Amino acid sequence: MVKRILVWGLGLAAVFGLASVLAVRLEALQEFLSLFLAMNPILPTWLSFDQFLVIVSLAAVLVAMLAVAASVGWWLWMRSGLTLAQHRETAQARAVHLAMDQLRAGAQQEYDRLIRLGETLTQKLEKRALLQHLVQAAGQITSLPHADSAVALWAMDLGTERMCFEFGLRCDESWFTRQQFELGEPPFPKLFSSQQPLRFPSWDAGFPFVKPEKLSALGQATGLILVPLIIEKTVLGCLVMFCHPDVLAGYEQREGFFRAAWGQCALALAIAIQGDLAIRDRLTGLVNQTYFLKRLEQEIDRSNRYRVPLGLLMLDIDNFKAVNDTLGHQQGDAVLKIIAKLIQKSVRMMDLVGRYGGEEFIVMLPVTGVAEESGGAQGAAELGERIRLAVEQEFHALQKPLKLTLSVGVVMRRYPEDRQMDVKTLVRLADEQLYRAKTTGKNKCCVYAPGGS
Repeated sequence: MVKRILVWGLGLAAVFGLASVLAVRLEALQEFLSLFLAMNPILPTWLSFDQFLVIVSLAAVLVAMLAVAASVGWWLWMRSGLTLAQHRETAQARAVHLAMDQLRAGAQQEYDRLIRLGETLTQKLEKRALLQHLVQAAGQITSLPHADSAVALWAMDLGTERMCFEFGLRCDESWFTRQQFELGEPPFPKLFSSQQPLRFPSWDAGFPFVKPEKLSALGQATGLILVPLIIEKTVLGCLVMFCHPDVLAGYEQREGFFRAAWGQCALALAIAIQGDLAIRDRLTGLVNQTYFLKRLEQEIDRSNRYRVPLGLLMLDIDNFKAVNDTLGHQQGDAVLKIIAKLIQKSVRMMDLVGRYGGEEFIVMLPVTGVAEESGGAQGAAELGERIRLAVEQEFHALQKPLKLTLSVGVVMRRYPEDRQMDVKTLVRLADEQLYRAKTTGKNKCCVYAPGGS
């Protein structure tokens, strides 16, 4: 600061000295004299020419100082403007750079989420597990920290060509007034014709089938996204997602990510359906023999690990050949479908029913007889008898050959007595009891007795 004052003082002294020299020594002195004489009438009488000359010199210095100050001020103003512009450009550049970094970070996060989604959906290829992963993935990508989404997967029933409730996350089939829809019923025609997700600010605008008593469970998830799951123009199903309105508000900004995620979900559903078809008997919808025996082997390992008994039923339709011979195979197929449904309706969710071949069926009963002494066969025998009676009642009013009955063979694999019993032995023992029922009058249930026949 002192240096600046000194510099300015020296500058002013130099200007003042220069002005004095110019006033005294240059030819302009005559002009100043003429000016003094012209102005003499209006000047004070005590003012001499030398004093006038000093005043004029001072005025010249002041004008010069003002000119210099104006020039310096203009230069400083220009410099500050340039500096401000540079700061503004620098700030804008930093903002753009920060925004680009945020975009790159967001894109990387979305990419990582897609990778994790793909890994999650391919961890298990068994249908039930795959569908569970599918709805969990859909729930994760549409949930917010303060509001979880509820997701319902509706899948195409290839037999009836209807949309049926298949799986849910934070909801189940009891939430909805209906569990199946025709493809021509709203909202499915618009959803599948557009093949694009539909978004609604409120669930009742797009899918008004939630029971009133379930609405409180939705909480803040009042918005709705419907996503068609389509592969090669084939309708596989749809996702019904109840989510927070903020998810809808930011949907377009993340549309690329969502589109990729929905594509993976559609592919996962296709894999689940294809895998399910590979293990299903096409006529009855029950699992086929190959898959059943594979699951039976796994269940034997599990029963040994947890030290629990395992039951097995072998069932055969009595006099079924007469149906095919008399009424034809089409009628015989209809009978097989009816009996398959009767068996499936009689068992627990954890039981597995399979078509063993022809008119034979097989049922696996995990953890059956636990409450009975030494893993007794009473519970398995009661189930076999219940299935036999259901078939008898279904066909009792019909004339032969449709007046059909069922023979059943029952065996229990106890723990620890039968821990060495493998799949082949278990199936053989059940088949032997079935043969005994068939050869001792049919329409009965025979139970394997350890140590006897």
